[in-house]
Amino acid sequence: MKIGTPSDTVIAQNRRAWNEVAPRHAEQNFEDTRRHLAADPGHYIDPVFRDHLRSLGLEGKVLAQFNCNNGRELLSAIQLGARSGLGFDFSSEFVRQARRLTAAAQVEAEFVETDIYQVPSRYDATADLLFLTAGALCWMPDLPGYFDAARRVVRPGGQVVLYETHPFLEMFKPDRDRRRDEPLDLHYPYFMDEPVAWDSGLDYYSGEKYGREQVYWYHYTLSDIFQAVIGAGLQIRHFAEFDHDNSIGYREAERFPVRPPMSFILSCERP
Repeated sequence: MKIGTPSDTVIAQNRRAWNEVAPRHAEQNFEDTRRHLAADPGHYIDPVFRDHLRSLGLEGKVLAQFNCNNGRELLSAIQLGARSGLGFDFSSEFVRQARRLTAAAQVEAEFVETDIYQVPSRYDATADLLFLTAGALCWMPDLPGYFDAARRVVRPGGQVVLYETHPFLEMFKPDRDRRRDEPLDLHYPYFMDEPVAWDSGLDYYSGEKYGREQVYWYHYTLSDIFQAVIGAGLQIRHFAEFDHDNSIGYREAERFPVRPPMSFILSCERP
């Protein structure tokens, strides 16, 4: 499957795959997620990202998250002092879970089922800060279009913040795709012209294979990301790289005595 394949084909297939795995995720962690949101405000925002969000100021702000999945990160971020939140995701099943979790978090949040490239115009300039986290960009076939959408949702003077998996880390196979006796070596090229087709599924909690829906995953370089951000008219304000895995996909790499870059924060502002 080439990069030139129409975006709507890739998006539709990935949507089917995420809807297929959603009940498996819910079976494994929905009730735990509900309990954590109720008992431990901010639970799903790790200390590194929490400190960065607080440095930008959350009090009274409207937050937004693209590729919000079941909403647990957005709900946690709102709990840190924001006024309300908007979550956008193309999976109807995960949006349904997010709406159910909102009551447990005791915050004001709206979750919208939508293709990120087609966020309804009523959400233009509604958010003070839009963020995305590990495993968001890799599903998106059009990176410039993605950041154009982010710019549109954020108010002038607002921030767009990425807390993503580092592209270097994605040169390794994720833990669930390696055999038990397989060494953790570089597997994927850094510069790729085609998406990777995965048949192993999206159950990154159990690591088990299931179902039949294939997914397509894009590997973007740091320069791809920076140029898409700049091209969308966003101004870069902060960039930092880290040696910890902010997903749950590469725990073996954290055991390296000399760690590669594993995650990064990129903060931008809409003029």
